Amino acid sequence: MPRWFFATTDGQLIGADLSTGEPFFHQRLPFSPIVGDRNPAWLAITMCPSDDGRFLAVAQRRGMEGAVFDVATGKVVLELRRGEYHPEHCTFPLRFLDDHRLVHAVEWNQLALTDCRTLQRLDPNLERTKLDYFFGALERSPNRRRLASTGWVWHPLGVVATFDAQDLTSGEPQPAWSTQSDVWDLSVCWVDDERIATETLGMGEDVLLIQRPEDEEPLVKVPTPNSSELAMRRDELLSLGGETRAYDATTLAERSASPVPTTAWHPGTQEALSFTTPDGGGPWRLLSRPRSPWPVTEALRSLARQVQAAPSVEGRLVLADALELAGHAGEALEHLKSHGAHERCFVVDDLAL
Repeated sequence: MPRWFFATTDGQLIGADLSTGEPFFHQRLPFSPIVGDRNPAWLAITMCPSDDGRFLAVAQRRGMEGAVFDVATGKVVLELRRGEYHPEHCTFPLRFLDDHRLVHAVEWNQLALTDCRTLQRLDPNLERTKLDYFFGALERSPNRRRLASTGWVWHPLGVVATFDAQDLTSGEPQPAWSTQSDVWDLSVCWVDDERIATETLGMGEDVLLIQRPEDEEPLVKVPTPNSSELAMRRDELLSLGGETRAYDATTLAERSASPVPTTAWHPGTQEALSFTTPDGGGPWRLLSRPRSPWPVTEALRSLARQVQAAPSVEGRLVLADALELAGHAGEALEHLKSHGAHERCFVVDDLAL
């Protein structure tokens, strides 16, 4: 079930099933979603649900305040606050390790681990030497054992740090420092338990890359599409943004591209989200790289599978004609008809699913 959470610019927090349009959660944020002029209004909040959906952690993306909601009761069970030292430069770190353990910022260079059921701090919570590193957005590896942070250090310089989640219960994280960039707070995601994908801007080149966190050199890199978010869809790396692109997760060879912009990714349902207004104010629509918006017959699906197995311009035009005869139209159909290369097409892929 594609359950999504949204924060509005007037401070509402909404949970809805976008396949049916039914809301299941509606509360007000206990803090302002807008912090001065630090963000475009529609990118002012960061949020993360627990694995079982019981808790939702939300925070001002470039501010100091956050909270954890019990989704069933709608109550705030935990208030969050990070230090006031340059929060405007990096996303408030939030990431659940499982159903109840939340990693979150308490100072600009310190992470805490809290059990949202008991509200107990699980990290040592002691005075200790702190890293000279501004933690940013956190991403969890598939096996839940490691975290990646898109933070920065003073020159300033963006640096991706990866570390074992277990370090949070035994002492200070001992990161492996990897990608460096003239820009920080960029997209990062785990390709698998051993590799990360991220971007680097400046440093002589703008690239999308895959690397092992402990290695200085990337395994592979290509010119960056400058994505708003990176995500894994089975064996493909997706780059969301003004265009949606799919890459082979080993070679970074481009498999398909979509002219439809996408903004957010739901890892559970493997669906992308697109806004129909530039400011993200909704209404929203669900896509899947992106999902083609047509209910199709088995005959049309079978034809799409034939075109997928043997990509060709002629085959796509035959499929487009069949779709038009069935009464389908719109942006995805125009892309199908204008996609001239003898390579995979996202519309064909999604119709064939």
